[in-house]
Amino acid sequence: MRKIGVGLWITCLIAIILTACSGGGPNRQTSESGIGSKDAAGTNDGGSVAGKAQKDDPVSGGKKTIVYSMFFPDDRFEQAKKKYEQLHPNVEIDLQTFYTDDAHIEADHEKFVQNTNTAMLAGKGPDLLQSAEFVNILPTDNYVKHRLLEDLGDWMDKDSTFRKEDYFGNILDNVRIGKGLYSVPLGFFLEGFAGDENVIAQTGVPINDKTWSWNDFMNTAKQLTASKGSPSALLFGGPENLLSDIAMSNYDLFVDSASRKAHFESAAFTGLMNQVKSMYDNQIVSQDMRNPAYFSTIQINSPWDYLVILRERGEHMKFYIKPHAQETNAGGYFRPYASISMNSNSKVKAEAWDFLKFMMSEEIQTSSMVAGFPINKKAYANQVKQLKAKGTVKTYKEGPLHGMEIKVDQAKLDQLEALVNGAVHQVEYKSDQVRDMIVNESSAFFSGQKSADDVAKLIQNKVTTYLNE
Repeated sequence: MRKIGVGLWITCLIAIILTACSGGGPNRQTSESGIGSKDAAGTNDGGSVAGKAQKDDPVSGGKKTIVYSMFFPDDRFEQAKKKYEQLHPNVEIDLQTFYTDDAHIEADHEKFVQNTNTAMLAGKGPDLLQSAEFVNILPTDNYVKHRLLEDLGDWMDKDSTFRKEDYFGNILDNVRIGKGLYSVPLGFFLEGFAGDENVIAQTGVPINDKTWSWNDFMNTAKQLTASKGSPSALLFGGPENLLSDIAMSNYDLFVDSASRKAHFESAAFTGLMNQVKSMYDNQIVSQDMRNPAYFSTIQINSPWDYLVILRERGEHMKFYIKPHAQETNAGGYFRPYASISMNSNSKVKAEAWDFLKFMMSEEIQTSSMVAGFPINKKAYANQVKQLKAKGTVKTYKEGPLHGMEIKVDQAKLDQLEALVNGAVHQVEYKSDQVRDMIVNESSAFFSGQKSADDVAKLIQNKVTTYLNE
Protein backbone atom coordinates (compact mmCIF):
# COMPACT_ATOMS: atom_id res chain seq x y z
CA MET A 1 0.00 0.00 0.00
CA ARG A 2 1.19 3.51 -0.76
CA LYS A 3 0.85 5.69 2.30
CA ILE A 4 0.75 9.48 2.09
CA GLY A 5 2.96 11.15 4.68
CA VAL A 6 1.71 13.63 7.28
CA GLY A 7 3.48 16.55 5.63
CA LEU A 8 1.91 15.88 2.25
CA TRP A 9 -1.55 15.56 3.77
CA ILE A 10 -1.06 18.92 5.50
CA THR A 11 -0.16 20.42 2.12
CA CYS A 12 -3.22 18.75 0.63
CA LEU A 13 -5.48 20.15 3.33
CA ILE A 14 -4.09 23.66 2.84
CA ALA A 15 -4.81 23.36 -0.88
CA ILE A 16 -8.36 22.24 -0.12
CA ILE A 17 -8.93 25.12 2.27
CA LEU A 18 -7.55 27.67 -0.20
CA THR A 19 -9.68 26.25 -2.98
CA ALA A 20 -12.74 26.28 -0.76
CA CYS A 21 -12.13 30.00 -0.19
CA SER A 22 -12.68 30.52 -3.90
CA GLY A 23 -16.00 28.71 -3.72
CA GLY A 24 -14.73 25.35 -4.95
CA GLY A 25 -13.29 22.19 -3.48
CA PRO A 26 -14.85 19.13 -1.95
CA ASN A 27 -17.76 19.34 0.40
CA ARG A 28 -16.15 18.29 3.65
CA GLN A 29 -19.40 17.34 5.45
CA THR A 30 -19.17 14.15 7.48
CA SER A 31 -21.73 11.42 7.93
CA GLU A 32 -23.02 10.86 11.46
CA SER A 33 -22.68 7.13 10.98
CA GLY A 34 -18.99 7.26 10.08
CA ILE A 35 -16.96 6.33 7.04
CA GLY A 36 -18.65 5.46 3.79
CA SER A 37 -21.78 6.44 1.95
CA LYS A 38 -25.38 5.47 2.55
CA ASP A 39 -27.34 3.42 0.08
CA ALA A 40 -30.90 4.10 -1.00
CA ALA A 41 -32.26 2.48 2.13
CA GLY A 42 -30.17 4.79 4.33
CA THR A 43 -27.79 2.10 5.59
CA ASN A 44 -24.06 2.78 5.83
CA ASP A 45 -21.70 0.52 3.89
CA GLY A 46 -18.95 0.87 6.50
CA GLY A 47 -16.57 2.43 4.02
CA SER A 48 -16.17 -0.78 2.05
CA VAL A 49 -15.92 -0.50 -1.69
CA ALA A 50 -16.96 -4.13 -1.73
CA GLY A 51 -20.71 -3.58 -1.03
CA LYS A 52 -22.68 -3.18 -4.22
CA ALA A 53 -19.51 -3.09 -6.30
CA GLN A 54 -18.78 -6.73 -5.55
CA LYS A 55 -22.23 -8.06 -6.37
CA ASP A 56 -22.20 -10.31 -9.41
CA ASP A 57 -25.41 -8.70 -10.66
CA PRO A 58 -25.16 -4.91 -10.96
CA VAL A 59 -28.89 -4.67 -11.65
CA SER A 60 -31.08 -3.88 -8.64
CA GLY A 61 -34.82 -3.33 -8.78
CA GLY A 62 -34.76 -2.97 -12.54
CA LYS A 63 -32.02 -0.35 -12.34
CA LYS A 64 -28.36 -0.58 -13.23
CA THR A 65 -26.08 0.63 -10.44
CA ILE A 66 -22.83 2.49 -11.07
CA VAL A 67 -20.61 2.48 -7.98
CA TYR A 68 -18.46 5.61 -7.86
CA SER A 69 -15.77 5.59 -5.16
CA MET A 70 -13.82 8.65 -4.01
CA PHE A 71 -12.07 9.74 -0.85
CA PHE A 72 -13.55 13.20 -0.21
CA PRO A 73 -17.29 14.00 -0.41
CA ASP A 74 -17.97 16.51 -3.17
CA ASP A 75 -21.16 18.52 -3.71
CA ARG A 76 -20.81 18.60 -7.48
CA PHE A 77 -21.01 14.80 -7.66
CA GLU A 78 -24.13 14.83 -5.52
CA GLN A 79 -25.69 17.39 -7.85
CA ALA A 80 -24.51 15.50 -10.95
CA LYS A 81 -25.92 12.25 -9.52
CA LYS A 82 -29.38 13.82 -9.11
CA LYS A 83 -29.35 15.34 -12.59
CA TYR A 84 -28.09 12.16 -14.23
CA GLU A 85 -30.60 9.92 -12.46
CA GLN A 86 -33.42 12.24 -13.54
CA LEU A 87 -32.27 11.93 -17.14
CA HIS A 88 -31.67 8.17 -16.82
CA PRO A 89 -34.32 6.68 -14.48
CA ASN A 90 -32.96 3.18 -15.17
CA VAL A 91 -29.58 4.06 -13.63
CA GLU A 92 -28.59 4.58 -9.99
CA ILE A 93 -25.31 6.28 -9.02
CA ASP A 94 -23.96 4.92 -5.74
CA LEU A 95 -21.46 7.49 -4.40
CA GLN A 96 -19.08 6.05 -1.83
CA THR A 97 -16.73 8.28 0.21
CA PHE A 98 -14.27 7.63 3.02
CA TYR A 99 -13.17 10.90 4.56
CA THR A 100 -14.54 11.59 8.06
CA ASP A 101 -12.51 14.47 9.52
CA ASP A 102 -8.98 15.87 9.61
CA ALA A 103 -8.13 14.08 12.85
CA HIS A 104 -8.63 10.67 11.17
CA ILE A 105 -7.47 11.52 7.66
CA GLU A 106 -4.50 9.13 7.57
CA ALA A 107 -6.53 6.25 9.01
CA ASP A 108 -9.34 7.01 6.56
CA HIS A 109 -6.86 7.09 3.68
CA GLU A 110 -5.28 3.81 4.73
CA LYS A 111 -8.67 2.11 4.92
CA PHE A 112 -9.70 3.53 1.55
CA VAL A 113 -6.55 2.29 -0.19
CA GLN A 114 -6.57 -1.13 1.50
CA ASN A 115 -10.23 -1.79 0.77
CA THR A 116 -9.94 -0.58 -2.82
CA ASN A 117 -6.77 -2.56 -3.49
CA THR A 118 -8.30 -5.74 -2.06
CA ALA A 119 -11.45 -5.38 -4.13
CA MET A 120 -9.63 -4.42 -7.35
CA LEU A 121 -7.13 -7.28 -7.13
CA ALA A 122 -10.04 -9.67 -6.53
CA GLY A 123 -11.57 -8.58 -9.84
CA LYS A 124 -14.29 -6.58 -8.13
CA GLY A 125 -14.25 -3.04 -6.73
CA PRO A 126 -16.11 0.12 -7.83
CA ASP A 127 -17.04 0.82 -11.43
CA LEU A 128 -15.53 4.30 -11.35
CA LEU A 129 -12.88 5.41 -8.92
CA GLN A 130 -11.44 8.83 -8.28
CA SER A 131 -7.82 7.78 -8.26
CA ALA A 132 -6.46 11.25 -7.56
CA GLU A 133 -7.86 14.44 -6.11
CA PHE A 134 -5.41 17.07 -4.86
CA VAL A 135 -2.72 14.43 -4.39
CA ASN A 136 -2.58 10.82 -5.50
CA ILE A 137 -4.75 8.56 -3.42
CA LEU A 138 -4.77 5.27 -5.30
CA PRO A 139 -1.83 3.52 -7.05
CA THR A 140 -2.97 4.12 -10.63
CA ASP A 141 0.34 3.01 -12.13
CA ASN A 142 0.13 -0.30 -10.29
CA TYR A 143 -3.46 -0.85 -11.41
CA VAL A 144 -2.37 -0.26 -14.99
CA LYS A 145 0.45 -2.75 -14.55
CA HIS A 146 -2.09 -5.41 -13.50
CA ARG A 147 -4.53 -4.38 -16.28
CA LEU A 148 -7.21 -3.36 -13.81
CA LEU A 149 -8.16 -0.10 -15.54
CA GLU A 150 -9.87 0.62 -18.85
CA ASP A 151 -8.11 2.66 -21.53
CA LEU A 152 -10.52 5.59 -21.63
CA GLY A 153 -8.91 6.79 -24.84
CA ASP A 154 -10.47 3.77 -26.55
CA TRP A 155 -13.91 4.75 -25.23
CA MET A 156 -13.43 8.26 -26.57
CA ASP A 157 -12.40 6.91 -29.97
CA LYS A 158 -15.39 4.60 -30.38
CA ASP A 159 -18.01 7.04 -29.05
CA SER A 160 -19.32 9.01 -32.02
CA THR A 161 -20.98 11.54 -29.67
CA PHE A 162 -17.70 12.41 -27.94
CA ARG A 163 -16.10 15.46 -29.55
CA LYS A 164 -12.41 15.52 -28.66
CA GLU A 165 -12.11 19.10 -29.86
CA ASP A 166 -14.40 20.17 -26.99
CA TYR A 167 -11.73 19.23 -24.44
CA PHE A 168 -8.21 20.35 -23.60
CA GLY A 169 -6.29 17.79 -25.63
CA ASN A 170 -2.99 19.17 -24.36
CA ILE A 171 -4.01 17.96 -20.88
CA LEU A 172 -5.53 14.61 -21.90
CA ASP A 173 -2.55 13.75 -24.15
CA ASN A 174 -0.09 14.38 -21.35
CA VAL A 175 -1.70 12.36 -18.55
CA ARG A 176 -1.31 9.12 -20.48
CA ILE A 177 0.70 6.18 -19.17
CA GLY A 178 2.49 4.91 -22.23
CA LYS A 179 -0.10 5.16 -25.00
CA GLY A 180 -3.09 4.54 -22.75
CA LEU A 181 -5.40 7.06 -21.08
CA TYR A 182 -6.22 5.35 -17.80
CA SER A 183 -7.48 8.35 -15.86
CA VAL A 184 -9.27 11.50 -16.97
CA PRO A 185 -8.90 14.67 -14.89
CA LEU A 186 -12.08 16.71 -14.59
CA GLY A 187 -9.90 19.75 -14.05
CA PHE A 188 -6.34 20.98 -13.73
CA PHE A 189 -4.23 23.66 -12.04
CA LEU A 190 -1.47 25.74 -13.62
CA GLU A 191 1.97 25.99 -11.99
CA GLY A 192 4.51 28.67 -12.79
CA PHE A 193 6.31 31.75 -11.51
CA ALA A 194 4.89 35.08 -10.39
CA GLY A 195 6.88 38.25 -11.00
CA ASP A 196 6.33 42.01 -11.04
CA GLU A 197 6.56 42.83 -14.73
CA ASN A 198 7.17 46.53 -14.06
CA VAL A 199 10.13 45.83 -11.78
CA ILE A 200 11.53 43.32 -14.26
CA ALA A 201 11.07 45.75 -17.16
CA GLN A 202 13.09 48.39 -15.30
CA THR A 203 16.14 46.09 -15.37
CA GLY A 204 16.11 46.08 -19.17
CA VAL A 205 16.62 42.29 -19.16
CA PRO A 206 14.42 40.56 -21.78
CA ILE A 207 12.33 37.63 -20.51
CA ASN A 208 11.27 34.85 -22.89
CA ASP A 209 9.38 32.51 -20.61
CA LYS A 210 7.58 30.86 -23.53
CA THR A 211 10.70 28.94 -24.55
CA TRP A 212 13.27 29.23 -21.76
CA SER A 213 15.04 26.20 -20.33
CA TRP A 214 16.69 26.13 -16.91
CA ASN A 215 19.99 27.01 -18.61
CA ASP A 216 18.29 30.04 -20.18
CA PHE A 217 16.82 30.91 -16.80
CA MET A 218 20.27 30.83 -15.21
CA ASN A 219 21.66 33.20 -17.83
CA THR A 220 18.66 35.52 -17.46
CA ALA A 221 18.90 35.36 -13.67
CA LYS A 222 22.57 36.39 -13.72
CA GLN A 223 21.63 39.48 -15.70
CA LEU A 224 18.76 40.27 -13.34
CA THR A 225 20.84 39.92 -10.18
CA ALA A 226 23.62 42.01 -11.71
CA SER A 227 21.20 44.94 -11.91
CA LYS A 228 20.29 47.18 -8.96
CA GLY A 229 17.20 45.16 -8.11
CA SER A 230 16.70 42.03 -6.02
CA PRO A 231 19.78 40.04 -4.96
CA SER A 232 18.13 36.77 -6.07
CA ALA A 233 16.12 35.76 -9.10
CA LEU A 234 13.94 33.07 -7.50
CA LEU A 235 12.63 32.50 -4.00
CA PHE A 236 12.39 28.80 -3.20
CA GLY A 237 13.06 26.26 -0.44
CA GLY A 238 16.28 24.27 -0.08
CA PRO A 239 18.16 22.92 -3.12
CA GLU A 240 16.92 19.38 -2.50
CA ASN A 241 13.36 20.71 -2.81
CA LEU A 242 14.05 22.56 -6.06
CA LEU A 243 15.75 19.43 -7.45
CA SER A 244 12.73 17.28 -6.60
CA ASP A 245 10.34 19.90 -7.98
CA ILE A 246 12.13 20.02 -11.35
CA ALA A 247 12.49 16.23 -11.46
CA MET A 248 8.83 15.62 -10.65
CA SER A 249 7.80 18.28 -13.17
CA ASN A 250 9.75 16.33 -15.79
CA TYR A 251 8.94 12.88 -14.41
CA ASP A 252 8.98 11.09 -17.76
CA LEU A 253 12.67 11.94 -18.14
CA PHE A 254 13.54 9.90 -15.09
CA VAL A 255 10.74 7.33 -14.71
CA ASP A 256 9.09 5.31 -17.47
CA SER A 257 5.70 4.61 -15.87
CA ALA A 258 4.66 2.15 -18.58
CA SER A 259 7.73 -0.10 -18.27
CA ARG A 260 8.28 0.85 -14.62
CA LYS A 261 11.96 1.66 -15.12
CA ALA A 262 13.98 4.45 -13.51
CA HIS A 263 16.61 6.61 -15.24
CA PHE A 264 18.20 8.59 -12.42
CA GLU A 265 21.65 7.16 -13.01
CA SER A 266 21.99 9.37 -16.07
CA ALA A 267 23.77 12.49 -17.30
CA ALA A 268 20.41 14.28 -17.37
CA PHE A 269 19.87 13.83 -13.62
CA THR A 270 23.45 14.39 -12.42
CA GLY A 271 23.60 17.43 -14.69
CA LEU A 272 20.39 18.72 -13.10
CA MET A 273 21.86 18.21 -9.62
CA ASN A 274 24.94 20.25 -10.51
CA GLN A 275 22.78 22.90 -12.16
CA VAL A 276 20.65 23.32 -9.03
CA LYS A 277 23.75 23.48 -6.81
CA SER A 278 25.21 26.17 -9.05
CA MET A 279 22.04 28.28 -8.80
CA TYR A 280 22.22 28.26 -5.00
CA ASP A 281 25.98 28.73 -4.86
CA ASN A 282 25.66 31.79 -7.10
CA GLN A 283 22.65 33.06 -5.11
CA ILE A 284 20.44 32.94 -8.19
CA VAL A 285 17.97 31.05 -6.02
CA SER A 286 17.45 31.94 -2.37
CA GLN A 287 15.49 30.33 0.43
CA ASP A 288 15.66 33.44 2.62
CA MET A 289 12.10 34.76 2.86
CA ARG A 290 13.40 38.10 4.21
CA ASN A 291 15.08 38.98 0.92
CA PRO A 292 13.10 39.97 -2.18
CA ALA A 293 13.40 38.03 -5.43
CA TYR A 294 12.20 38.68 -8.96
CA PHE A 295 10.21 35.43 -9.11
CA SER A 296 8.34 33.15 -6.73
CA THR A 297 6.36 29.99 -7.40
CA ILE A 298 2.61 30.15 -7.90
CA GLN A 299 -0.30 27.76 -8.50
CA ILE A 300 -3.45 29.02 -10.26
CA ASN A 301 -6.64 27.07 -9.58
CA SER A 302 -9.22 28.73 -11.84
CA PRO A 303 -9.86 31.79 -14.04
CA TRP A 304 -11.19 33.62 -10.97
CA ASP A 305 -8.18 32.58 -8.90
CA TYR A 306 -5.86 33.74 -11.69
CA LEU A 307 -7.15 37.30 -11.37
CA VAL A 308 -7.27 37.35 -7.59
CA ILE A 309 -4.04 35.66 -6.56
CA LEU A 310 -1.90 37.72 -8.96
CA ARG A 311 -3.47 40.94 -7.67
CA GLU A 312 -2.86 39.83 -4.10
CA ARG A 313 0.82 39.33 -4.90
CA GLY A 314 1.07 42.87 -6.27
CA GLU A 315 -0.51 45.42 -8.59
CA HIS A 316 1.69 44.52 -11.57
CA MET A 317 2.20 40.81 -11.04
CA LYS A 318 2.32 38.52 -14.03
CA PHE A 319 2.22 34.74 -14.44
CA TYR A 320 5.41 33.41 -16.06
CA ILE A 321 5.84 29.89 -17.45
CA LYS A 322 8.31 27.77 -15.50
CA PRO A 323 11.55 26.90 -17.31
CA HIS A 324 11.63 23.45 -18.87
CA ALA A 325 14.35 20.82 -18.55
CA GLN A 326 17.06 20.95 -21.19
CA GLU A 327 15.98 17.58 -22.60
CA THR A 328 12.28 18.44 -22.97
CA ASN A 329 10.21 20.71 -25.18
CA ALA A 330 8.98 24.17 -24.24
CA GLY A 331 5.56 24.48 -22.67
CA GLY A 332 3.69 25.19 -19.48
CA TYR A 333 3.12 23.02 -16.42
CA PHE A 334 -0.16 21.66 -15.06
CA ARG A 335 -1.33 19.53 -12.15
CA PRO A 336 -4.36 17.25 -12.79
CA TYR A 337 -7.30 17.51 -10.44
CA ALA A 338 -10.06 14.98 -9.68
CA SER A 339 -8.80 12.21 -11.97
CA ILE A 340 -11.28 9.41 -12.68
CA SER A 341 -10.55 5.83 -13.75
CA MET A 342 -12.81 2.96 -14.87
CA ASN A 343 -12.52 -0.55 -13.48
CA SER A 344 -11.76 -3.01 -16.29
CA ASN A 345 -13.87 -5.61 -14.43
CA SER A 346 -16.95 -3.39 -14.25
CA LYS A 347 -20.16 -5.01 -15.48
CA VAL A 348 -21.68 -1.63 -16.38
CA LYS A 349 -18.88 -0.12 -18.46
CA ALA A 350 -21.15 1.55 -21.00
CA GLU A 351 -23.19 3.23 -18.28
CA ALA A 352 -20.04 4.16 -16.32
CA TRP A 353 -18.51 5.77 -19.41
CA ASP A 354 -21.73 7.70 -20.06
CA PHE A 355 -21.72 9.09 -16.51
CA LEU A 356 -18.04 10.05 -16.79
CA LYS A 357 -18.81 11.80 -20.06
CA PHE A 358 -21.67 13.59 -18.27
CA MET A 359 -19.23 14.79 -15.58
CA MET A 360 -17.02 16.19 -18.36
CA SER A 361 -19.92 17.99 -20.03
CA GLU A 362 -20.26 21.75 -20.45
CA GLU A 363 -23.35 21.82 -18.21
CA ILE A 364 -21.66 20.23 -15.20
CA GLN A 365 -18.28 21.92 -15.61
CA THR A 366 -19.29 25.54 -16.25
CA SER A 367 -20.09 26.39 -12.63
CA SER A 368 -17.54 28.75 -11.08
CA MET A 369 -18.00 26.80 -7.84
CA VAL A 370 -15.94 23.94 -9.26
CA ALA A 371 -12.24 23.97 -8.36
CA GLY A 372 -9.70 23.76 -11.14
CA PHE A 373 -9.75 24.80 -14.77
CA PRO A 374 -12.43 22.59 -16.36
CA ILE A 375 -11.26 19.96 -18.85
CA ASN A 376 -14.17 21.08 -21.07
CA LYS A 377 -13.16 24.02 -23.30
CA LYS A 378 -16.69 25.40 -23.60
CA ALA A 379 -17.10 25.33 -19.83
CA TYR A 380 -13.82 27.23 -19.49
CA ALA A 381 -14.95 29.78 -22.08
CA ASN A 382 -18.23 30.23 -20.19
CA GLN A 383 -16.38 30.90 -16.93
CA VAL A 384 -14.22 33.56 -18.59
CA LYS A 385 -17.25 35.11 -20.28
CA GLN A 386 -19.06 35.31 -16.94
CA LEU A 387 -16.09 37.02 -15.30
CA LYS A 388 -15.81 39.58 -18.09
CA ALA A 389 -19.54 40.29 -17.93
CA LYS A 390 -19.45 40.74 -14.18
CA GLY A 391 -16.64 43.27 -14.38
CA THR A 392 -15.43 42.92 -10.79
CA VAL A 393 -14.41 40.13 -8.41
CA LYS A 394 -13.85 39.98 -4.69
CA THR A 395 -10.50 38.84 -3.32
CA TYR A 396 -10.10 36.24 -0.58
CA LYS A 397 -11.44 37.48 2.76
CA GLU A 398 -8.50 35.85 4.51
CA GLY A 399 -5.99 37.23 1.99
CA PRO A 400 -3.87 40.40 2.11
CA LEU A 401 -6.59 42.47 0.38
CA HIS A 402 -9.27 41.27 2.86
CA GLY A 403 -12.08 40.70 0.39
CA MET A 404 -11.53 43.92 -1.54
CA GLU A 405 -13.41 44.19 -4.83
CA ILE A 406 -11.15 44.53 -7.87
CA LYS A 407 -11.79 45.13 -11.55
CA VAL A 408 -11.65 42.17 -13.91
CA ASP A 409 -8.48 42.56 -15.97
CA GLN A 410 -9.72 41.46 -19.37
CA ALA A 411 -6.23 41.63 -20.89
CA LYS A 412 -5.02 39.14 -18.30
CA LEU A 413 -7.89 36.80 -19.10
CA ASP A 414 -6.97 37.00 -22.78
CA GLN A 415 -3.40 36.03 -21.85
CA LEU A 416 -4.74 33.12 -19.81
CA GLU A 417 -6.09 31.51 -22.98
CA ALA A 418 -2.56 30.82 -24.21
CA LEU A 419 -1.48 29.52 -20.81
CA VAL A 420 -4.22 26.89 -20.49
CA ASN A 421 -3.73 25.72 -24.07
CA GLY A 422 0.06 25.67 -23.75
CA ALA A 423 0.29 23.54 -20.60
CA VAL A 424 1.90 20.27 -21.72
CA HIS A 425 4.10 19.17 -18.80
CA GLN A 426 2.30 17.23 -16.08
CA VAL A 427 3.63 17.95 -12.62
CA GLU A 428 3.90 14.43 -11.22
CA TYR A 429 1.98 14.44 -7.97
CA LYS A 430 1.25 10.71 -7.79
CA SER A 431 4.64 9.40 -6.68
CA ASP A 432 5.21 11.17 -3.38
CA GLN A 433 7.56 8.32 -2.41
CA VAL A 434 9.83 9.12 -5.35
CA ARG A 435 9.80 12.79 -4.39
CA ASP A 436 10.79 11.89 -0.82
CA MET A 437 13.63 9.71 -2.07
CA ILE A 438 15.03 12.54 -4.18
CA VAL A 439 14.79 15.03 -1.31
CA ASN A 440 16.28 12.73 1.32
CA GLU A 441 19.18 11.34 -0.73
CA SER A 442 20.20 14.53 -2.54
CA SER A 443 20.74 16.40 0.73
CA ALA A 444 24.09 14.61 1.05
CA PHE A 445 25.18 16.00 -2.33
CA PHE A 446 24.21 19.58 -1.57
CA SER A 447 26.00 19.43 1.81
CA GLY A 448 29.15 18.13 0.09
CA GLN A 449 29.08 14.68 1.73
CA LYS A 450 28.52 12.64 -1.45
CA SER A 451 29.14 13.03 -5.17
CA ALA A 452 26.35 13.51 -7.71
CA ASP A 453 27.08 10.06 -9.18
CA ASP A 454 26.85 8.35 -5.78
CA VAL A 455 23.57 10.05 -4.93
CA ALA A 456 22.12 9.31 -8.36
CA LYS A 457 22.98 5.63 -7.90
CA LEU A 458 21.27 5.52 -4.50
CA ILE A 459 18.13 7.17 -5.87
CA GLN A 460 18.16 4.85 -8.89
CA ASN A 461 18.29 1.75 -6.66
CA LYS A 462 15.59 2.96 -4.27
CA VAL A 463 13.20 4.06 -7.00
CA THR A 464 13.75 0.80 -8.92
CA THR A 465 12.90 -1.18 -5.78
CA TYR A 466 9.79 0.93 -5.25
CA LEU A 467 8.63 0.51 -8.87
CA ASN A 468 8.98 -3.25 -8.64
CA GLU A 469 7.06 -3.63 -5.38
